[in-house]
Amino acid sequence: MAANFHPSAIQRWVERLCRIDHPALASLAHASGTKLRPRSLPHIGAVYCFWWTGDLDRLRAPDCSRSLILKGPGGRDIPVEISDAWLGLQADQPVPLYVGKTSNLSKRVRGHLYLGKPRAIAVGDGVRKQKAPTTTCQLRAGVDHLFPAVADTRPLVLENVGLSYVTLDGDDHAANRFYLEDLAIGLMRPPINMDVER
Repeated sequence: MAANFHPSAIQRWVERLCRIDHPALASLAHASGTKLRPRSLPHIGAVYCFWWTGDLDRLRAPDCSRSLILKGPGGRDIPVEISDAWLGLQADQPVPLYVGKTSNLSKRVRGHLYLGKPRAIAVGDGVRKQKAPTTTCQLRAGVDHLFPAVADTRPLVLENVGLSYVTLDGDDHAANRFYLEDLAIGLMRPPINMDVER
């Protein structure tokens, strides 16, 4: 079946993406916190969002680094400051951290969480965005940037990050996943998605 785009449904899918399915990822993990339980998430195509569902004061705390230096065109530094207004902290609601799309939700979330290691990037390496060890662990690398002095960010992620998703399975939903992800990123402004053109 050819990929189809359903513009009349996209607003409803955005609304669904804003309903958090798992308020804390710990509910999906083994007690050890080093891996997800089997079959804790479906193996389906989806657009998903990771949310900061923990205490918002943790994002305001001095140990949360919201300054970032990205590599821009010509290799020049692009400084970025993630403000309270950017995060929408005044709304006192969960904060969208990262939006993505996938053909296999379970596999993709496992990759994002990178639970086999205490951190995805080194402790305390400043505000310059570091290269992540894999192409799929953006959430963990982003949380590691936010909390550069925390030696093991797994408990931080499992206890303070939640997940929502919209099921859009199969090749016929490829266009819907693409446009819903782009729209959700534009509307929610999740800081871990932030990048600049090179």
